[in-house]
Amino acid sequence: MQLKIFRIHSKLIEISWPQEISKSILTEQLLVKDFLLKEYGEGIREIRMGFNTLSLKLKLEISTTDCNDLLVEINQLPKSVQTNSFRTWEIPVCYDPSFGKDLEKLARMHQLSIEEVIQIHSSANYTLHFYGFLPGFMYLAGLDASLHTPRKDLPERLIHAGTVAIGGKQTGIYPMDSPGGWFAVGRSPLNLYTNTNFQENFPNIGDRVRFKPISLDEYETILKHPKEYIQQIRS
Repeated sequence: MQLKIFRIHSKLIEISWPQEISKSILTEQLLVKDFLLKEYGEGIREIRMGFNTLSLKLKLEISTTDCNDLLVEINQLPKSVQTNSFRTWEIPVCYDPSFGKDLEKLARMHQLSIEEVIQIHSSANYTLHFYGFLPGFMYLAGLDASLHTPRKDLPERLIHAGTVAIGGKQTGIYPMDSPGGWFAVGRSPLNLYTNTNFQENFPNIGDRVRFKPISLDEYETILKHPKEYIQQIRS
């Protein structure tokens, strides 16, 4: 593992990987996180994941020597993790222009048609790397390079809950109304964060996500009867 460990202060350390987004790094992160929770869980207050980092808030103080010893332990871990526990979730998305207000702009930026943007975005298989920015906001890797788009220079004051958007090399779903600087391409009728039935089977880190294009009529139907649909989206 190509890891570095940083002692930010006596109760906060960060383990970092190379600055890239990849499934192999995610696999190592999950291995390390599982190891830390099993071996040192009682001394850990919180673990936060990023695309390339694990940040640990500790209950007890840790020295530089302890950090170096921990890195040695981590580098001795096996290099694989079982993937058969990962699930695939099919999330319905309506790409109607009333929801995907940035579709036309994205199409112009990338010299594509709106239909091509939708086809490329909805045909990819995404991987959930971590939750961040907002509670329940999924950072999904796997966006086709043809749709990589820098975030907006001036964020929107209001992005509605359920909005599916593109920012940088990622795509994600806004779990609640929020300001945001990502480009909106559609909206899901499922409130992924607040729906109790969904939360009981909430996607885990490492799970796969696919977007299923739906019509406005289908959007309205699912919006009115989300419970009936939720049981169908996990394969």
